[in-house]
Amino acid sequence: MAGKRRLLVLGPSFRRRRGEGLLPALEHFDGLFFRVARKHLGGVRGVDVVVMVDDLTLVDGDTPLAYREPVGSEWGKQRFSEEALEKARIVNEKFFEKKLRNGRYSEVYLAMGRQYAEALPDLAKFGVKVVFPTSGGPGPKAQALKQWILKGERNA
Repeated sequence: MAGKRRLLVLGPSFRRRRGEGLLPALEHFDGLFFRVARKHLGGVRGVDVVVMVDDLTLVDGDTPLAYREPVGSEWGKQRFSEEALEKARIVNEKFFEKKLRNGRYSEVYLAMGRQYAEALPDLAKFGVKVVFPTSGGPGPKAQALKQWILKGERNA
């Protein structure tokens, strides 16, 4: 497993940075997990970032995005139809087929709520270890994300 990269998958965020023009996906959203990731990824090698956008599909962290107002008034209360989830699952499966081929990644970390994770395919079939903290509130999950990111720094 030495030398393999790790993949961080960030779910969408209600908080967004307003800006002129386009911002990379990692910079566009400004929720807690995005702030933790931006703060700690700078000194770590071997971690690539993927971001889920509003339609539940995935883009690379450096994909330019224009500002869009978030839908609704509270992000945690969003619900998605089974049809929307299934459409996103199909698109995301193709995305992961390209991204995870050749055994490039040893581990995938999911930093998102359960409702967003439903738009992802079964990642076990790609032969990668999946880390998905599902207990505790935002604080413990943010701490787990920080520790996962920094784990690579100590091993490098």
